[in-house]
Amino acid sequence: MSVLTPDHKMKLPGGPALQTLRQQAAGAYARTGLPGKRDEDWKYTDISRMTAALGESWWLTSETSTATDTNNLATIDAVDGYKMIFMDGRFEAQQSNLPSGVQLLPLSELLAKDDSKSAHCLFKLDESAPLFNGLLAANSALATDGLCACIGDGVQLDKPLYVVHVGNNTAHTLNGLMLGKGAKATLIEHFIGTDSDTAALSNIATYLRLAENSALTHYRLQLESDKQFHIGRVEVKQARDSRYTLHAVELGSALSRADIVVDLAETGASCALNGLFVASGRQHIDHHTRIDHNAPHCRSRENYRTVLDGRSHAVFNGKIVVAEGAIKTDSAQSNGNLLLSKNAEIDTKPELEIYNDDVKCAHGVTVGQLDKNQLFYLKSRGLSEEEARQLLTFAFADEILVAMDIKAVRSFIEKEAFAKLPNMSDLEGMLT
Repeated sequence: MSVLTPDHKMKLPGGPALQTLRQQAAGAYARTGLPGKRDEDWKYTDISRMTAALGESWWLTSETSTATDTNNLATIDAVDGYKMIFMDGRFEAQQSNLPSGVQLLPLSELLAKDDSKSAHCLFKLDESAPLFNGLLAANSALATDGLCACIGDGVQLDKPLYVVHVGNNTAHTLNGLMLGKGAKATLIEHFIGTDSDTAALSNIATYLRLAENSALTHYRLQLESDKQFHIGRVEVKQARDSRYTLHAVELGSALSRADIVVDLAETGASCALNGLFVASGRQHIDHHTRIDHNAPHCRSRENYRTVLDGRSHAVFNGKIVVAEGAIKTDSAQSNGNLLLSKNAEIDTKPELEIYNDDVKCAHGVTVGQLDKNQLFYLKSRGLSEEEARQLLTFAFADEILVAMDIKAVRSFIEKEAFAKLPNMSDLEGMLT
């Protein structure tokens, strides 16, 4: 295993406090290394494909971004929001459109202002944390920029925070968002690529902290190019009566892995995780989710849908842990998978780990192809075989999309998702 060090030409930002934490993170990587198929949580995801494409020093970043043209990015132009753009993990200040009354700045600026505060607030390294792995350690060791936002008590943002991560080279990015008591916000994280011929890695960690009675709606849209690799972690900690909703969409990259870890830490907290994968070719998509019910009267809902074509492969592992004393837990999990090709593959594993009796928990999984009876019915109504297949595929995926409150995001994802699948180009005309 190679030693995790930055390029000798690159000086990582941060003062003594942060440099100490970076050294600790590099030490954690030395102990754990890259996750492999011997690790239970990575049994179905082989990242040797990533290291083969990026080389032995897979973590190295370039000193300057080569993706500098921000005028023709495939962003969601119809979104009316406060925009931040990161190019290869570096903040583009001229693209900023930030709200007043909110502490919002790039991590690089925070590091320059207050090294000690940023080190202890954001660069957290806990090798005992759920789903911890060497890639997360690498993020803590090497991250240089990202979103840092603190939304004060009672503040309700009138527009979403729209954060665009553009990848053309390897980047390690760290985001942190804190909501005060009674605060309310919407965060859109949009991951895109600009050069399909360049192998690159996006290594992203996002830490979300929700205070009492706050609410966050989080869109996580991964549409990177087919030569890129995406490793993500979202870690959420929720206080009393807080509400968190995730809409996770995976359409791009050669290999994508995201770990979603939610801690319902205080009474009355609730979360809803909605996910949609649409993959084709030889794409590989993996989501591991874990929801810890650590307090009484908490509620969680989880609904993931997967549409696979070609020789694509998806992995879904959803784990619900109900701690001792977390009475009146209400949790439900559903994972539906539609295989459009005989060569497509899904590995799915719902898990429940319950340490008390006074709970209501359920989970379910389906794997299959398009229903022949439904196809027959639609054809009997005058649709062709292809039209019937298109409508049924759309209806299967749209159960996730209808939960999105922002119409512009939903329309954009519908168009991008079904453009990936064969013979779906005329679906928009059929639905109008």
